[in-house]
Amino acid sequence: MTDSVFVDTDVLLDLYIQRQPHHDLALRLFTRLKRDKTRCYTSGVVIANIYYILTRLMDRQYAIDKVRKLRRLVSIATLDQAMIDAAVASGMRDFEDSIQLHCAIGNRIKTLITRNTADYPKGLIRVADPGQYLSGAEVKKSG
Repeated sequence: MTDSVFVDTDVLLDLYIQRQPHHDLALRLFTRLKRDKTRCYTSGVVIANIYYILTRLMDRQYAIDKVRKLRRLVSIATLDQAMIDAAVASGMRDFEDSIQLHCAIGNRIKTLITRNTADYPKGLIRVADPGQYLSGAEVKKSG
């Protein structure tokens, strides 16, 4: 069975706005994920954040075009009230990260890929930055 990953906002922005020095690594990550036919997910919250940021950097049409392209790369994981309730109850300092974590867990996604791995507690799922994921390095369990 093909593995699945949840990709966080920072990694997607690195790819789409060519944010240096992270763009090349994000590009290599998505090339590998596509080659390996890994199922890639993100949340509607991530899509909304990316749209918002891209409209501030460029304009609405640019943001819409990028979101359309993004949808060809990733599926949208279900986000429901139980996941939000778990995020609220988690005690994580960054509420958005907590939402992403509980969305991934609730959708039985194996790995969350983000550049801010330190913000995630250890526990239920693997959390890796793009370099760790590409190298196959042992990544911490989060939850």
